[in-house]
Amino acid sequence: MVPGHPNSHDSCALNPGREIETLYREHQPWLRNWLRGKLGCPADASDLSQDSFLRLLTVDLSLLQEPRAYLLVIANRLMINRHRRRQLEADVLRQVAHTVETQNQQGPAEIVAARDLLHQVLMMLTEELPDKPRKAFLWARTEGMSYREIAERLDVSQSSVKQYIARALVHCHARLYDDFRDHGQ
Repeated sequence: MVPGHPNSHDSCALNPGREIETLYREHQPWLRNWLRGKLGCPADASDLSQDSFLRLLTVDLSLLQEPRAYLLVIANRLMINRHRRRQLEADVLRQVAHTVETQNQQGPAEIVAARDLLHQVLMMLTEELPDKPRKAFLWARTEGMSYREIAERLDVSQSSVKQYIARALVHCHARLYDDFRDHGQ
């Protein structure tokens, strides 16, 4: 790095947006490839790479001396959080499966608990969705709202509501399928 050179991090010190852009350009392909090797999934690697750089937005970049080392720390923490979240989701899904299997032997309190658990599963599965598809799906599935009612609440067309719900169903199916496949179910 040459002080005063246009590609130098020093030249970006007065413009954090430009500095993050430079860091991204120089280190994102490397980080994405490193994550791909760790995760085995290009899409997940891209997502975590983007999330790692988003975390840099909260850091004083002028203090950052080893960007790759710092990015590795961020990426590792994000992978740990992702793993924990997926483990929790898998545990909850196993509990839901067990609850469904024993549903015929349950009393009213157990049925209410099972419904609450199912609602929590839906919330976890849909938390990754954008706001409108998540709301449309949850309102339709948990509150029994019609597409017309949802369209009015979201100020969109009924066709958009159908697309939102389809998107949410595809997402939930993919997540459930991936979780069960990953855990040998």
